[in-house]
Amino acid sequence: MRQPIVAWAEDCVVRGDVSMDEGRLSDRLNELDLLTFFGATLEALDDGHEVRVDELEVERRELHLIEVEGRRGDPTRRLRTVEERVTVEIGPFVVTGNLHRAPQLAPLASLAGRAKFVPMTDAEIRVSGRDEPSHREVILVNRDRIAKTVQQTIIQVYATEPWEGTPPPA
Repeated sequence: MRQPIVAWAEDCVVRGDVSMDEGRLSDRLNELDLLTFFGATLEALDDGHEVRVDELEVERRELHLIEVEGRRGDPTRRLRTVEERVTVEIGPFVVTGNLHRAPQLAPLASLAGRAKFVPMTDAEIRVSGRDEPSHREVILVNRDRIAKTVQQTIIQVYATEPWEGTPPPA
């Protein structure tokens, strides 16, 4: 079965159909070393120039991000997780989104696992040199390509008395 895939590499976005088995996309991608795109279109990140090829083989390690549409896997296998808002730098991309880990694990533990591609939800992708970010519900991030990770911490503030004076900035 072929599934349309959108993958982001260092200098281009690759769109095409990839042969996939049933199950979660992340599981299948973590098993492969080489992805074959059929009917592929490569779009340059710097100028938008497009090239079309009938078949293109790409090593998994060359891909930075992969968009996920549908195929969320078997809902009965899902575990309860804790969301962690993080920003990761990966090649020319800065991605802010939620990592998910089991509650008993340490922060950022999902980046220390065996999986090559790690899911992030509610993701905002910024590309160097572009003003407008892209928003995706779910993406897969190539863990081996991450150069920097910053945890975004939400600090709860509790006041014993009502706020007086100028309201704090939003």
